[in-house]
Amino acid sequence: MKVKAAQATAVAGGKDTTSGCKDVILRENIIVIAAEMHYDSFWWKMMFMATGIAAAQGAGGGARSAHKTTVAYVDVGYTNHEKLALEALKSGGVNLLKVKAKDDLIKYVNTRPEKLQGKCQVKYLVQDMLFFSHGYPGVIDLNYQGSPSILLDAGAFKSMSKASFVPDGRIFSYACRTGNGSWVWKESFENDEACSPEKSLAQQVADHFQIEVHAYLTRSDYALVLREKSESENIAKTLKEARKTQEGSVIPIPPEHEGLPHPGLADGWTSFGPKKEGTNAYALWRKHAARSMPVAGTTPTGLTRAMRVFKPGK
Repeated sequence: MKVKAAQATAVAGGKDTTSGCKDVILRENIIVIAAEMHYDSFWWKMMFMATGIAAAQGAGGGARSAHKTTVAYVDVGYTNHEKLALEALKSGGVNLLKVKAKDDLIKYVNTRPEKLQGKCQVKYLVQDMLFFSHGYPGVIDLNYQGSPSILLDAGAFKSMSKASFVPDGRIFSYACRTGNGSWVWKESFENDEACSPEKSLAQQVADHFQIEVHAYLTRSDYALVLREKSESENIAKTLKEARKTQEGSVIPIPPEHEGLPHPGLADGWTSFGPKKEGTNAYALWRKHAARSMPVAGTTPTGLTRAMRVFKPGK
C-alpha cells in the first residue's frame, strides 16, 4: 500500500526566489470514491471502494507515481467494516478526505498547500485525478439516488482553479457516459460522433483545465472488479453456510474474499433473490481490493467500447 513517492519527479519552475532557486512543484494524485446507493446488492456495494483503493495502491486506473496521494471518499452508506480498508491506506502514507458536499472536493482542489523547503518555495499541484462513480451525460454523480446530492457538472469543475493542475495533468472518469454529450436519452447511436462528444462533460473539463480527460462514451461496467462470475456460486454458498454460526461477523470466503456485515442491505427482497441466495445483509469484499479496473459497457450500442482521450480545444 505504499505511495510510490520516491519514483515521482519534482518539477522546478516559476519565478526565481531571492535565494536564487526556483519554485518546486510536487505532484499529487486525487482519487475520488463515490457512494454506492443505487444497487441494493451484496455483489455491487463495494465496487467503487475496491477500484479506488486499488488505484491508490498503484494497481491500475491510470495514475502515475506521485509525491502525495489523496483518497477523497463520500462517507455515505458505508459501514465501519467497509471503511477499514480506507483506514489501512494511511499506513502507506495516503491522505484521506471525507466528502460530504461537492464544495469539500472543490475547496480541496483549489487549496494547494505551499511550504518552504530550505530557501525554496514548494507547492503541491494535482497530477492525476480519478473518479470511480455513477454518472450520466453531463454529470458525475457522487451519491446517485442517495442524500445529500453531490453532483459534479461543468459548473462544478469550472469552479476549480485551472492553476491547480500541473501542465501535463490528466483526469480519468470511470463514471458512465462522461464522454457522451447527447442530451437526448438514446440507447443506440450510429457512431461515436452521433453522441456529440464535443459537447460532453469530458470535453468541457478538458477545455477548462487545458489537460487530457479520459472517459467513456458508453456506460461503464464494474461487473468483474470484485470477482470472476464463475466464482459467484461458490462465494454465495460459502457465505450462506458460514452464516449459520457466524451471523453478524466478518466471514472469510477463501481464497481471497470476505463477507462484510451490512444490516439492511438487500433485505427488501422476500423469499427469492438475495435472501434465498444467502447474501442479504452482507457486502462482498476482496481482500486485495479490485482485481481489475472497470471497462466500457455494451450500452448505448453503436459506440466505441474504450476510453476516449479528450484534449483541450478538440
